[in-house]
Amino acid sequence: MRKPLLPILAAAAALALPAAALAWGGTYPTGDAYGTSVKIEVSDSYPVDQALPQDWATFLGTLLHGPELAKLTLDLMPTSELARACGDQALACYDPSVSTIYATPEDQLGQPPAKEIVTHEYGHHIAANRTNAPWPAEDWGTKRWATYEHICAKTLAGKASPGNEGVYYQQNPGEAFAEAYRVLNLTNEGATTIGWQIVDRKFYPDATALQLLTEDVTTPWTGPTRSTLRGSFGYGQVRTFGLVTPYDGTLTLRLHAPARSRMRLALYQGTALVSRGTSVRYEVCGARNLTLKVERLSGRGPFTVDLAKP
Repeated sequence: MRKPLLPILAAAAALALPAAALAWGGTYPTGDAYGTSVKIEVSDSYPVDQALPQDWATFLGTLLHGPELAKLTLDLMPTSELARACGDQALACYDPSVSTIYATPEDQLGQPPAKEIVTHEYGHHIAANRTNAPWPAEDWGTKRWATYEHICAKTLAGKASPGNEGVYYQQNPGEAFAEAYRVLNLTNEGATTIGWQIVDRKFYPDATALQLLTEDVTTPWTGPTRSTLRGSFGYGQVRTFGLVTPYDGTLTLRLHAPARSRMRLALYQGTALVSRGTSVRYEVCGARNLTLKVERLSGRGPFTVDLAKP
């Protein structure tokens, strides 16, 4: 689990300790279209006032979300107790192991509003409940957003540092995703001036990034798209197929050839051969236009290729 190290919008999985010996709260309706209720715990440092957790539950219901909201616990506490949960100077944090946001309900002088901070943290909850296989969405962001933002290519080039909560925090795409989620919600509210301080400006989302992030929230990518290619050899040595993969991730291919024949797959990126065999597994990273060749070494007849695209 990660621990927040930065003083503003610090948002990572925390090695959280109980913020207070006692707490009050319960489960509160969010008023969203799913009919979701959310668990909210409030430190006993605050007097019991059911209007406080209900206000936060209603706020959470206004954020762009899916059914994952029902899994969330929001733990509200004063800043003096927050340090024990999240680390010194942190304004909030998220622990995916218990699906809990630890935050203060109070706005802090010189910092973003408390609800804006919690919005960032909810972005981590979104990512923790999405898949971006073969990479963890919590560190890389969600599938469509991460593909559009070239997170894989940036990581290979040393321009992104997934999961880094230390010196390369500003290059952390998991934090950039949570910030982009904050921007999305503020944009949906009609905000036109939105701050962007804690991660590199290169991650600031344009309109396309926000649209893809919206799709990742409302209609999540759940796994590869499967299909079958078909062909036949009566003559010639090669059959060629163009492949376009919509997202970065794992492409798998498996050849089924006639008995007593010898055939193989050859996968190319441009003119470069990237894999060859009767089964091919290739990590698509940036360049998603590929060429597949089925090569006949001996024999003839129909063949099929099972295809799974990210």
